Amino acid sequence: MERIKIGVLGTGHLGAHHVRILSKMEGADLIGIHEPDRKRAGEIVSKYDVKAFDDIYVLLDKCDAVVIASPTGTHRAVGELAFSAGCHALIEKPLADIASEGEVIVKAAEKAGKILMVGHVEQFNPAIEAARTIIDNPVFVESHRLTAFRGRGTDVSVIHDLLIHDLELLLAIFNGESIESMETSAKSILTDSPDIANSRLHFSGGCVANLTASRISLSNMRKMRFFQQGAYISVDFGERNVEIATLKGSGPKPPANADFFPLPNKEAVCRWFLPVPEQDALTTELEHFLDCIANNKEPRVSGKRGLEALRLADLIAKNAR
Repeated sequence: MERIKIGVLGTGHLGAHHVRILSKMEGADLIGIHEPDRKRAGEIVSKYDVKAFDDIYVLLDKCDAVVIASPTGTHRAVGELAFSAGCHALIEKPLADIASEGEVIVKAAEKAGKILMVGHVEQFNPAIEAARTIIDNPVFVESHRLTAFRGRGTDVSVIHDLLIHDLELLLAIFNGESIESMETSAKSILTDSPDIANSRLHFSGGCVANLTASRISLSNMRKMRFFQQGAYISVDFGERNVEIATLKGSGPKPPANADFFPLPNKEAVCRWFLPVPEQDALTTELEHFLDCIANNKEPRVSGKRGLEALRLADLIAKNAR
């Protein structure tokens, strides 16, 4: 397969990881980077032996595709430039500051006939990929996405920075269902926008999801727990494991090596961990992006899916108290 010529626009924390992975990835020909901060550009050039382009138009002209990891507020302008130059684009989440700008990006990709993928990397976390094989019509979901304050990502609220990961995952799991009601609390603590938020969503199929996101915690946690008929499923995105608990004889069938814990009424709880493959989510995401370009496939997180998640984040932020 001919290698796809690709560039990275924006080399902050996440953009640098894209450069690191693409510089070694088969199927990718990393043409260069565009980074307005010359000191940062110099650091990336020296670390990864990649060329920096001061003129974004020159880089775009040499590329088949780009990763846009610049600040969220620039996504619309940079995305439009990329599509007008004939490039496919992977745009880091959130797709844009607000849904109306995201709509412009999606339309620009459609007009250019180019692939637009949104970087909701948790879709490629091996833990949730393993859990999908056993998640079946959950009736309650609880998630906690907590990080220590790092000072980055604060150009948007915690709803658009962290909570949106879980919103997008739920939109995929409950595909086709509507949200009938929601209640949200969000508060600003260290920045000018909300740093901690809790949202309770009621899906049309009957499931209730209680989601908490914080960027001012003392420790990190990225967990989503599913409660469904006969089973409890805990997905740890950070540790990359999936733990399951069922009553013996109900729910998913446990493996032979499952642990059994007797209960007073002579029933027993079974607990076990699903096998989770060793893979890096960002690498898998980039491989998927290149595969979609090479084979003209719709991405798992298309522009429309990223826009749907952004619209929901906007609605939650608007109704937060």
